[in-house]
Amino acid sequence: MDAPEVAQPPAPAECYADQATDLLEELAPVGSTVQLVTDSGQPNRDRYDRLLRYVDHAGVDVAQELLARGAARRYEAAQDLAREESYSAADDDAQDADSGLWGTC
Repeated sequence: MDAPEVAQPPAPAECYADQATDLLEELAPVGSTVQLVTDSGQPNRDRYDRLLRYVDHAGVDVAQELLARGAARRYEAAQDLAREESYSAADDDAQDADSGLWGTC
């Protein structure tokens, strides 16, 4: 998924970054325990050496919820993700409803 970037001076925050950050903190509060889930069909790390994991908190797929509420966009990649179908549906529904960044940016 592709969430709006927060401010990194001198660059300003991208549109909807503050709202996306607030929603992320609501879904997975700072200090809470999350479950990191591996997608066995994907590499362990991306080209920037970032760990690739799904993040679940309290039974909620955090990325899917961010997509569903329009706080992120589905990242277009040439990879088949285990959760691709649900992510695509959430992203499409948010876009169709002009939710979050889709209706703001």
